[in-house]
Amino acid sequence: MFIKGNEKLIGTFKGTLQEKRVLVNCAEIPITIYTPIDVNKNKLVMFFHGGDWVSCNCSAHQTIVNTLADAAKAIWIAVQYRLAPEQKYPIWLDDSYDVTRYITGNKVSYGPVFLQLFVFVYHDYSGVHQTAKIGVASDSAGAQISASICYMIKNIDFQILVYGLFDVACRTPSHKEFSDPMYILTPATLEC
Repeated sequence: MFIKGNEKLIGTFKGTLQEKRVLVNCAEIPITIYTPIDVNKNKLVMFFHGGDWVSCNCSAHQTIVNTLADAAKAIWIAVQYRLAPEQKYPIWLDDSYDVTRYITGNKVSYGPVFLQLFVFVYHDYSGVHQTAKIGVASDSAGAQISASICYMIKNIDFQILVYGLFDVACRTPSHKEFSDPMYILTPATLEC
C-alpha cells in the first residue's frame, strides 16, 4: 500500500541515504541512515516502521522518513526489525531495543557521510554530538515499539507516535467509535 504511494516521491530526498547493519543477538539488523543536507547534529531519531509486526519494511516508509528528516533537519535511522510469523514474539521488540541501545551508546558514529568526486572538499565526518537528543518515532505497530523502547531505555529524550496500538485490552472508547470497516484496522480485525 505505502510502496505504490511512495513511487512519486522516491528520489526527492536531498540528503544522503546510507545502508548499514547492526549486529545484535547473532543477527545483522539492516538500518537506513537519512541525513539531510543542512543537518542539525543535536538530534537523532530512531524510526520503527508500522505494519502489524508482520508486514512492511523500511522501504515502504522511505518517503515518510525522507520528509520527516528534511523537516526536522535531524538524522533519522530506520530499523528493519525481523517480522512475524517467521520470527516469534517478541523478536521485533528485541531487535528494536538492541539496535536502539547500540546506536545510543555509539551515537557519535552516526552522522553525515559525504562522497567526494574529483575535488577535495572538507566536511565534518563526525556523527551527532555527544549531547544530542535521541528520539523514537513511528506509526501503528512501530509506534507501540517506540513507546515500549521509551519504557525500556531511560535516556530517550522524546517520542513521536502516530496511531499506535497502546491499549491491548481494547477497552477505550475509541475502539467502539472507530469500528466501522472504512477504518480498515477495526477492533474485529485486531481480535483475529
